[in-house]
Amino acid sequence: MSQFSDAKAIVIGGGIAGLLASRVLLDHFERVLLLEKDQLSDEPELRPGVVQAPHLHGLLVQGYRILEDLFPSITDDLTARGARVMDCLGDWQYLTALGWLPQFPSGLKSLICSRMLLEWYLRQQLMKQQRFEVRSRLFAQSLCSTHAPTRISGIVCKNLDTHQVDTLTAHLIVDASGRSSRLPSWLAKLNCGSLQTTTVDAFIGYASRWYRRPPELNRTGLSILNSPGVNRRGGTIFPIEGDRFIISLSGFEKDYPSNDEAEFLAFAKSLPHPVIYNTICDSEPISPIYTYRGNRNYLRHYENIVMPAGIVALGNAVCGFNPKYGQGMTAAALGARTLADCLARHPQAPNQAFSQQFQRHLAKTLKTPWSTSIGQDLSWGQAEGKRPERPSWLAKQMNYYIDRVAQVAHSDPQVCRELIGISHLTTSPSAIFHPRILWKVFSLKT
Repeated sequence: MSQFSDAKAIVIGGGIAGLLASRVLLDHFERVLLLEKDQLSDEPELRPGVVQAPHLHGLLVQGYRILEDLFPSITDDLTARGARVMDCLGDWQYLTALGWLPQFPSGLKSLICSRMLLEWYLRQQLMKQQRFEVRSRLFAQSLCSTHAPTRISGIVCKNLDTHQVDTLTAHLIVDASGRSSRLPSWLAKLNCGSLQTTTVDAFIGYASRWYRRPPELNRTGLSILNSPGVNRRGGTIFPIEGDRFIISLSGFEKDYPSNDEAEFLAFAKSLPHPVIYNTICDSEPISPIYTYRGNRNYLRHYENIVMPAGIVALGNAVCGFNPKYGQGMTAAALGARTLADCLARHPQAPNQAFSQQFQRHLAKTLKTPWSTSIGQDLSWGQAEGKRPERPSWLAKQMNYYIDRVAQVAHSDPQVCRELIGISHLTTSPSAIFHPRILWKVFSLKT
């Protein structure tokens, strides 16, 4: 039974954020229509609108838990298709500038598979609902309003095959169209105020290739982490379904890996441990080398403008992260959960107060992952973004303390688990100030 009888919602964008938003909207609206400019396939495949899809997509533990709430059978269904539930420390190895993190069962688990498989699965699950409809090859051109410019009543769409233009009406529109969202320009035409965007760019680039897994290769994951002031280069071995894995190389401060085969191999050989290079040499490539740049962090401050009734934005339409930290899909899940919470607290059809309330709650929800991402990126000397002109004494002491916590984590599994929990958004950042950890940090011999 829908919360808003005979009400219709439209979602712009068929990526992870749009699919999760659609799942939430089905609990509240009679009909949900999802619009996607790409042609969507009946099988897990690459599509032009998701240029980063061939690269690895990590789902943080918090994101996995939200997906399990929204799609209770997701684990059984996707593991049957070759995905794996992996322990973030028991099934994964991390090499930092300080050495290898301890490897042990942490209980922090997530689902590991390709982006294409996950997106396809979510879409297939939604399409089982008669109240849900997907329309491919539709491009959202503009908003339309009735009665007053502060009430959005629908969108004008163009069919990219027939070039026919139609107006689709809805009680709520969710913009989940990603980095290329046109909502800022649409709202500017409605005099909703000047939308401010915060950006931080550490100039990271990726090169990724898919491989067939040799029978003798361990199925665990591995990451060699980039380290400011020590090593710009890093790499990851990321197992996926179908006895395949992705090797992704990354470089900060414009030290970009190449799609040239010899240069790709040389980049891997330059990493501080030979495991990734050796794995490349011993494995069969089954894809081209894909590269991707333009990975800056950005946050569009919709919470600070007058949002019209009838429209909200989430996912990459609001906030994009350096993909190195694996926060994108989890941020989309957090946005969907925030949408569910706001709809549950709002018994009437969404009005202007709802739109503004949602964007403000979303901004609060994104504060921790945003701070984590830009904090790490701003530690790179060539990163562009707003920094304090002169770090305060307190900030210097805080950085010193965090560095000491990281040192302890390399020999103390309990502290290591807390740090991994923070990075996976299941543990509050304040956990590192627990008396038990304080004692271990200050007992550390220099």
